[in-house]
Amino acid sequence: MTNKSTHSVWHYASVSRIGREVLHAHKSAIILFTGLSDSGKSTLAHALEDYLYK
Repeated sequence: MTNKSTHSVWHYASVSRIGREVLHAHKSAIILFTGLSDSGKSTLAHALEDYLYK
């Protein structure tokens, strides 16, 4: 039985996991942003991902 939350939305990364691991020579990790709807979680997550990749 799978409990799938109706409140979670999958966002595809702008940087691939393999690309990130090859560039930095270490495994990737997950950071979970939580908060109210329309509070900018996805915007912040994508900006952070791009910043850390560069």
